[in-house]
Order: sequence, then structure tokens, then C-alpha cells
Amino acid sequence: MANTTVVETVATPMQLPAVDSGTTILTTAGYLFLLLGVIFLAYYLLKRLGVPAAFTSGQNGPRLISRLMLGNRQSVAVVRYRDKDLLLGVTDNGISLLSEEEADNSQQGPITPVKSFAAFLKGSTDNEE
Repeated sequence: MANTTVVETVATPMQLPAVDSGTTILTTAGYLFLLLGVIFLAYYLLKRLGVPAAFTSGQNGPRLISRLMLGNRQSVAVVRYRDKDLLLGVTDNGISLLSEEEADNSQQGPITPVKSFAAFLKGSTDNEE
């Protein structure tokens, strides 16, 4: 018989690199706060520079023309939306449509508010008669 030697190979476990969890958490938190800071800075600059398209629904969006407070949390408001003037009753429980009519588009440019709410109501009742 031949003399054979058996070589035993023992698998040694692979060493993982040491990770400092405190440094990893602080780095992740730092990047998170940096990202939030950039988002809030961009929001502030957009508001400051007056970019209305980013925060409103555009030219055809609802615009408050006039408002009359009736009580503690009750009011009547005139809102222009999609070339219509809407008379809305606003309470704690909801908003209800009181009247609707076509908007007077004879004015070009921005809407100028009526001097008083009573004048607006008087003008709309005169048109109905």
C-alpha cells in the first residue's frame, strides 16, 4: 500500500468588516436633514419669488371676490370660478351654493374687488328684475 496523506481542509469563517453603527446612524440622519433643508429652502424661495403657478390652480382657479361675515363662523362669499360668480354660504358644517350667475367679463386684467358686499348684492338683484 502506498503511503497517502490525507489533507484536511478546515473552512475558516470569513471575517466581516467592522461597522460602527453610531457613525452610520449619524451619517444617515445628517443626509436626511440636509435633504429636508433643501426641500424647505426650495419651497421658501418659490414662495418668496412669487411663483404662483406652483401653489395655485392657475387663471381659472377659484378666486374670492368678496366676503361678508354674518356670525362667529358664518359668512356669505362671492367666488369667481370658471367664468361664473358663485354666492356661497359658509358655515362650520359645510359650504352651500346660494346663487350662480355668469361673470361680468367686461373687465380686462385682474379682478378689482367691489367696494362693499352690499353693493355687489344690490347689483346682482338689479340684474334679475
